[in-house]
Amino acid sequence: MNENQRRLAPDWWLFVIILLLLMFGIVMVYDSSYCIALAYDDYNNDPFYFARKQLTYGLMGLGGLLICSRIPYWWWKRLAVPGLLISIALLLIVWRSGHSSLGARRWIGFGPIVIQPSELAKLAVVLFLSWVLTQKRALIQTGRGVFWLSVAVGIPIVLTERQPDLGTAATIFVIYLIMLTAAGVQRKHLAILLGVSALLAVGTLYLPSKSHPDEPNYRMRRMLTFIHPEADKEKDGYQVWRGLVALGSGGTSGVGLGNSHEKRPGGLPAQRTDFIFAVVGEEFGLLGTSLVLLGFFGLACRGLSIALRTKDPFGRFLATGLTVMVSGQALINMAVVTACAPTTGIPLPLISYGGSSLIPTLCGLGILLGISCRPFFQENQGKKSPLKERHSERFFRKAGIK
Repeated sequence: MNENQRRLAPDWWLFVIILLLLMFGIVMVYDSSYCIALAYDDYNNDPFYFARKQLTYGLMGLGGLLICSRIPYWWWKRLAVPGLLISIALLLIVWRSGHSSLGARRWIGFGPIVIQPSELAKLAVVLFLSWVLTQKRALIQTGRGVFWLSVAVGIPIVLTERQPDLGTAATIFVIYLIMLTAAGVQRKHLAILLGVSALLAVGTLYLPSKSHPDEPNYRMRRMLTFIHPEADKEKDGYQVWRGLVALGSGGTSGVGLGNSHEKRPGGLPAQRTDFIFAVVGEEFGLLGTSLVLLGFFGLACRGLSIALRTKDPFGRFLATGLTVMVSGQALINMAVVTACAPTTGIPLPLISYGGSSLIPTLCGLGILLGISCRPFFQENQGKKSPLKERHSERFFRKAGIK
């Protein structure tokens, strides 16, 4: 077997981190939801209602992780363009006739199966960008190339933001920005992209919100509430304020597992989903939240290490994008809960309740584990000319990848 075909063991450190975060998440979903499940007949007064479903989602996700880790990662190139087109089609269906909950329209139902296309769109964007940045290297060094690539990626971002789902839209934009930076796109093009994006982001503050169509200034008011949540603790600032109260109540070591007050009915909203990090902070204190942060930091380090070790450009970009997809979303969620970013509906990967987020996340991490098994693979090895080899090396030196 030559070096190009060598298959190594997967990155076990990464797998252990994933497993620990997943198990901790199942425990926290039970802990943060059993009071709600007992209080309402909709959940059959079953304290294990949410935990049982989360365990099922976790097992399905682990199955997807194992399958995806066994598939040679270069096979995913075939889904780069079709995957993006399918995700855009699903987002359009959501925009027109999706399921609504709490003022947001983010889901599509197929009988008993309900999916959130924006979660699939994140994976599709990572695959598409990895393919484009590998196959169209010269094009992305031009302003025209960056413009059309921004249009292609901007469509799912805009459709996701309109649901409204600002958190996932921001995650996709962060993925795009970091992958462009890793590809060595010219700084002036990045500066223009950031400037235009900032103007568009400010413009969205003045657009009407689907969740509050009768309040034209709702988005701007939410932004002002984020800056001073204590000024409107009973209305727009209620959720972020209760999250801060939960975090503050935990102190250094927390009040203990199961003793959170804010998770009870009438307390912190979305305690098992978007704001589960606040429950972690209340029950385990600064030590617990620091360990969770350390877990995602370790995941990011292992993912970027895999990207650095991988010789194939597509594998490098794919590993980078998948790592940013999970760790970037975790960082945005923690920033929201700690009032460092405006409140958006975005789950904490591997920990928050919900199969629409958990299963695609585990499948993406399975692809990352698969990349770690094939670090020496290089497509068309032996057919590259020395000129192409030198071009490839310059390309990754610009990206800061050695």
